[in-house]
Amino acid sequence: MKFQIIAGDICLDFINTLDHRPDPARQQELLNSYEDLADWATHAGAIRATQRTSLLRLAEDRPQAARIALRNAVHLRECLYRLVQDSLERRRAADADLRTFSGYLGEALSYLQLRSVPGGYRLQWTDDHLRLELILWSIARSASGLLTSGDSQLIRQCDAETCRWFFIDRSKNHTRRWCDMKVCGNRAKARRFYREQKRT
Repeated sequence: MKFQIIAGDICLDFINTLDHRPDPARQQELLNSYEDLADWATHAGAIRATQRTSLLRLAEDRPQAARIALRNAVHLRECLYRLVQDSLERRRAADADLRTFSGYLGEALSYLQLRSVPGGYRLQWTDDHLRLELILWSIARSASGLLTSGDSQLIRQCDAETCRWFFIDRSKNHTRRWCDMKVCGNRAKARRFYREQKRT
C-alpha cells in the first residue's frame, strides 16, 4: 500500500506523505499528481469514493486547476509540518505560517454548513459546488481541531531517525516510540539484534 494511515489523525497522516523527510537524499514525495492526492484522501477517509470519482473527472477537465490544487496541498502540508514541529519543540510558530494556515482554514470554514439531521444538527461541507480544493478543507479542519485540543500534547515523532513520522500516542502509558511497530519498530529490533550478535 502506497499510503499508510497510522497517525491517528488525518492532518498528521497528510504530513506523513513526504517519506524519509529527515534525509533529503532519500526523501520520497508520495503526492506526485492530483490523483495521488485523491487516492490518499479516500484511503484516509477525508473524502468518499464517490467524491474521488467526481474530483478526478473534474481534474481531467481542468488540468491546470488540478495542478494548482496539488501545489496548494503541498504548501499546506509543509506549513502544517512546521506548526506541528514548533508545537513539539515548544517554539513559537512563525507569524507567516499562522497566517498561511488561517487562510486555508478560513476558506474551508466558508464551505461548512449546519444541517438539520434526525436528533439534532451536524456540520458538513456544502454540496452545491464541487471544488478540487475539497480535500484541503478536511485537512485544515482536522488540523485546527487537533492543534487546539488536549491531543496536541500526545503528538509524537517516530524514533527512527530516517522516518520521524508524526502520530498521536494513545498508548496506555504514552510510551509509544514507533509510527508502526511492524515497520520501524521491527527494523530497530533487527538492528539491535545485529549489533548484539556482533559483540558476541
